[in-house]
Amino acid sequence: MKWLKRIRDKARRRIRSIRQSIYSRLTNAEQRREIKELQDELFSVPPLPPIQFLSDPLANWLSTAREEMSEFLAEEDGISDEEHQYLLMQMFFRGPVDKIREEQREILDSIEVDESIHSLPVWDLGCGRGELLQVLNEAGFRAVGIDKSALMIKKMKDLGLEALHGDAIDELQKTPDGSLCGITAFHVIEHMPFEVVLELLRASYQKLAPGGFLLLETPNPFCFESLSFFHTDQTHVRPIQPYQLAFLVETAGFADTRLHFTAPVPTTRRHQTHNFMQLYQNHGIVAKKPLASDACLKKVA
Repeated sequence: MKWLKRIRDKARRRIRSIRQSIYSRLTNAEQRREIKELQDELFSVPPLPPIQFLSDPLANWLSTAREEMSEFLAEEDGISDEEHQYLLMQMFFRGPVDKIREEQREILDSIEVDESIHSLPVWDLGCGRGELLQVLNEAGFRAVGIDKSALMIKKMKDLGLEALHGDAIDELQKTPDGSLCGITAFHVIEHMPFEVVLELLRASYQKLAPGGFLLLETPNPFCFESLSFFHTDQTHVRPIQPYQLAFLVETAGFADTRLHFTAPVPTTRRHQTHNFMQLYQNHGIVAKKPLASDACLKKVA
């Protein structure tokens, strides 16, 4: 990449300039030798060996994921191996339920909803393990989960959570227009073809009450670590870039859009304005359906 080469070349010229400046002030040969040794130690990069082996690639991760799944779900008859396998994959790659719940709680705390619509339901599409349903209920919302997995719906009901078994868009189309306070979908839209994402946004706008909120989160393709793991979930279709998501949400009619980034990767790199988005594995967006008067103004504009 040209921009990376320019930065590298600039850094090398700066290093040469500093070195020449130091050398010009040194007359002692011993001092020059010590400077040269220090420079070699700091900037020399040893070549990689021709082959390397990773003897225990999963370490203890898989057994930990199995333990977490056993704690989360008691074994039951009639549950397919496929559903168990998918849940295990979620435990392995998505991370512990408690960690996810804390991230979601912080995001939800930043959303303000008018008291007049607060009693309307908030639908969590693809509710999965129910982390967000619990956080929504704690925040005083009436949360309803929607999921295709019979296994997850039964677990939600065992936990005392309200949940429906079905397809997210099908269920949205059945509900009356303007009847929802909020619609959330964490790690759902990357499972959909592009046309279905557009359909979901149109249906969400239609079913939300004026002032209701839309909250989405999805893997961040700006982050190498996130992108490299994207297809570990065999049901993923395509990543969606943050600015693309903002564009789709706003052109669907939403306003007050606000991007957020979660799950930072361990890094020693400087958090500069041009690269911080590369350091978070997920990105998401919060937006509002405008009030009736605001929507009219937006259309006129």
